[in-house]
Amino acid sequence: GRPDALRQDIGEVLIEQDSVWELRVQLCTDLEAMPVEDSSVVWDEKASPYVAVARLTVPAQLGWQHGISEQQEQAVSYSPWHGLAAHQPIGGVNRARKPTYEMSTKFRGEHNGCPIHEPRALSDIPTGGMTID
Repeated sequence: GRPDALRQDIGEVLIEQDSVWELRVQLCTDLEAMPVEDSSVVWDEKASPYVAVARLTVPAQLGWQHGISEQQEQAVSYSPWHGLAAHQPIGGVNRARKPTYEMSTKFRGEHNGCPIHEPRALSDIPTGGMTID
């Protein structure tokens, strides 16, 4: 087997071509039919079709790198709560996730012997000397 197969395969694609991701959301248009607090309810796509809200285009580049990527993985923490307050996750499931993210970050910081940073800007990400634009 290839324990890092997904990382290796994605890395090959990232080197060869630009990558594009489109972020889509489904807007809650009827609180009774689309309860935010009940994640077991599937929202009707006809009543609320997915809407594209962002497109992320990443130019072809070298992806994961020994040394640099490990440093970033150990020193940086990301969570859905790092963004604008207006964009923070809602609903009971997400309220339960928040302390899990916080405890995981604390555990990593204590056991890796490396302070964890929550980046607010691209310049906050450790690069190991690599340039990030």
